[in-house]
Amino acid sequence: MNGAGPVVLVDASIWIFRAHFSLPEAIVDDAGRPAAALQGWAATLLDELARAPQALGVAFDEALFSGFRHRLYPAYKADRVLPDEALAHQLTACRALCDALGLCTAASEEFEADDLIATAASRARAAGRAVEIVSRDKDLLQSLRGPADRMRAADGSRSFDLAAAEVRFGVPSHAIPELQALSGDAIDGIPGVRGIGERTAMRLIRRYGDLERLYAALDEAGAAALGGLRGAEGLAERLHAAREEVFLYRELTRAREDAAVDFAPHAAPAPRPGPERAAAALASVGLGGRLRGRVARLEAP
Repeated sequence: MNGAGPVVLVDASIWIFRAHFSLPEAIVDDAGRPAAALQGWAATLLDELARAPQALGVAFDEALFSGFRHRLYPAYKADRVLPDEALAHQLTACRALCDALGLCTAASEEFEADDLIATAASRARAAGRAVEIVSRDKDLLQSLRGPADRMRAADGSRSFDLAAAEVRFGVPSHAIPELQALSGDAIDGIPGVRGIGERTAMRLIRRYGDLERLYAALDEAGAAALGGLRGAEGLAERLHAAREEVFLYRELTRAREDAAVDFAPHAAPAPRPGPERAAAALASVGLGGRLRGRVARLEAP
């Protein structure tokens, strides 16, 4: 890696929705509209800018029910609901705030924020830069690849590097989609293979590394390839029966690194909006006079 600081990649939606569900509903904007999500996101964003990152990109999720994963598997995230009018307005305002601050952003109806971040991370690494992902989404741990890469919460309450990610899942970060393909991901509506939990999946992926080698071993040795796991005969039968689905599940859980989006925050220095511009940006989305303490912490350009 070169001597430049990490490329900070912010997973916007997770912080917007966290604010939406945790802050008081009584928070409104200058026009009296609900604004808890917007104000919470603005606070998070200003905190990130106060860190003076050398490069910063913000990824938004706009692919619910429209992306390639839903075409591959209609049950993917099928229990989610689209935002109501009040929240939809705030989501639009959240991105408008980023634009008013001059930040590098990306959104897509085809690719999720995870894909946008994974793509930006891949591009940054190709340029010799480490990445720092700001999220609480465990799925994004798969995008940690280099020894200087990190994922952290916006408030600094938790942080993962490659070693911590492997401790969390029991497999190297790049193998997390292999693990989830077998054990499933209930949050996203991915069932995995019946009878395989995270511990069993971890043992299999630690032994074989990926699905291709696991299934090659099953084809050659049958249940003996499962190394004495309890119920190996039945487990081998279920794995064989679910072969096609398992590879599909991996496609669903793998963050794409080749998203066709213009998102390369490593390519230009992050803007340094000072207090005056930040205050004007807040006012432009209906938060005039808010978050004065955070605004004051920004350095004048």
